[in-house]
Amino acid sequence: MGTKRPASTFAPTFTPVDRRALEAALELFVKTFVVADKRTQIRGRLLAAERRDETLTTLPRWLVRGVPLEGADRSPDGATKRFGEVLGVHLDAAAHRTTIANALALGRTKASLFIADNGNFAVVTIADGSAVLCSRF
Repeated sequence: MGTKRPASTFAPTFTPVDRRALEAALELFVKTFVVADKRTQIRGRLLAAERRDETLTTLPRWLVRGVPLEGADRSPDGATKRFGEVLGVHLDAAAHRTTIANALALGRTKASLFIADNGNFAVVTIADGSAVLCSRF
């Protein structure tokens, strides 16, 4: 019988994001991935902390382009292998800069949004552990 691999000790790291950076990231996200008639509403609700959780939970229905992340891509290690060490803005109750791997780890048990700095993709996580990839490609 083989030996069991040690459990991963993944510890997400991040830095806070100021309001201007959050506004810029959300503007890029809604312009690229949200249906046209909901862009202003979604942007405003994600900026306002009191409506953010509710908006993140319903966000997948308003996406123009979105496919479920499946298999290894759902894990922090799998995302790093597929996308590399991509930096961006992660939004849940607070906004902070982190990598996509950290964003997936942080979003495993709650709704959240990761917007890559390059604007080419975003990941929406849902409280049940599923994730939706939004990509320009």
